[in-house]
Amino acid sequence: MAYKDFANDYKNKMTGNSLFLYGAEDFLMSWAVERIIDDNVEEESRDLDVRVLDGETATAYDILGEARAYSMFSPKRVVIVKNYLPLYKKAADPGMDELADYVEESRQLEDASSVLVFVLESMNSGSLTSYAKQMMKKCKAYEFAKLERADLNAFIIKRIRLAGKMLGSGEMSHLIDVSGYYNRGSGYYLTHLDSDLAKLTGACEGDSIDNTLIDEVVMGETDKYVFDLVDALCNRKTEKALVIAETIIGEEDGAMAVLALLTKQFEIMYDSLELSERGMSISQMAKATGINEYRFKKAYQAAMGYSPRKIKSLLIDLYDTDRKIKSGDIDKDMALELFVVKASK
Repeated sequence: MAYKDFANDYKNKMTGNSLFLYGAEDFLMSWAVERIIDDNVEEESRDLDVRVLDGETATAYDILGEARAYSMFSPKRVVIVKNYLPLYKKAADPGMDELADYVEESRQLEDASSVLVFVLESMNSGSLTSYAKQMMKKCKAYEFAKLERADLNAFIIKRIRLAGKMLGSGEMSHLIDVSGYYNRGSGYYLTHLDSDLAKLTGACEGDSIDNTLIDEVVMGETDKYVFDLVDALCNRKTEKALVIAETIIGEEDGAMAVLALLTKQFEIMYDSLELSERGMSISQMAKATGINEYRFKKAYQAAMGYSPRKIKSLLIDLYDTDRKIKSGDIDKDMALELFVVKASK
């Protein structure tokens, strides 16, 4: 179930007293937990009536003890169990079956003393055990997956407007593309986006957020360096490319990070030329490779400045450079400068 299902069920008092929250979006799970706490525990009583257990060390009997205790001040206690080990790893815990029976029995009890919430964070949600699946049937379970496009747009607009700023539809698309939120295997989630939106609105001096500011704030300096460097290389602007390289070298371990990203970018460039020969559009190529469309488009445009043979040759140089740096045969900063000179010829 998506977060909308939780919101709807919660509004209609259908979530019960035993919940299982899991999925990619820790931000949304935290939001759901806060709603449960707000509605069940008085603010001045939260130190006593909100219990957060570390599921990697808490036993089933620890959880049962907290869940069965009564509150003296709030309508109900809220017991949150984060990453209960048997839910994502095969682990023996003597009270597991009793805990499973408890959540099933208390789920719809009107006089239950606690709301028991199991939270399996994103880092563990991909490893559900058979016990987890059993618990999901006994609890009210909700998967907090990445937001669909319309919901993501609404998430962004709400925060932009609250800050008194504006964001056009084109800039919205650019922001989402640059963030890589929908990129296959992306480690960028709502938590990161929420932080970046706060930075964007804080850094915006006028009323509207433009693409330049988005690039500076969301893309990150390293990615920006790589895109600027590749543009200079493809346009044979050796002097400009060397200036960018010198700036990178000035950063601690900057050369190594940029060489790794350069390798990735040239790999995408090589793939883009092969796929374009099959008549695929940029959108189709990006989807086929699972690469952020913005990054793919930049790579494809850059690839137009080289022949496939030249890109292959430069890729081999990058692979050899990585090997030589790791074996101590060449200094990483010198290696970056040498590559820049060769690639811009």
